Amino acid sequence: CLSCSGEHAWCPSCAVKAHQCNPFHNLQLWNGKFYESTTLQDQGYVMYLGHGGHRRPHHPGQIYETQSGVSNLVVVHSTGIYSHHVSWCQCPGAEKDRHLHLLKAKLFPASITRPHSAFTFNILDNFLIDALECKTSAMSFYQKLRRFTNNA
Repeated sequence: CLSCSGEHAWCPSCAVKAHQCNPFHNLQLWNGKFYESTTLQDQGYVMYLGHGGHRRPHHPGQIYETQSGVSNLVVVHSTGIYSHHVSWCQCPGAEKDRHLHLLKAKLFPASITRPHSAFTFNILDNFLIDALECKTSAMSFYQKLRRFTNNA
């Protein structure tokens, strides 16, 4: 992990487990010859919303469809732009509106009806300061984030 402090050399499954609460870190994996950039999503990471970042608890007598509550979400953060599989809470009595799940996770949805992208509160604060102090345009700010994600 390029974002964690200290030395970290994890296998892919351990990297996913170690980043369950840090989904916006940049990873590299050894491919046998060199370290290659990869994403948490490529390693099987799923962002769980509704249970503090953990899988849904199993309720006896209830069957959950594994794919019905999972979708793809693009998240813009100060360290880059990330795509994650998201598991939405579908427990009985849970909030049905996905934008409310995102807000509780400190993610600002780009749409209220069917959010497919969101912004961390951190990046919104960074953009505000850049726009006010440095007169940075939204496009220039986005290009900076794109370069953090992939400088090619």
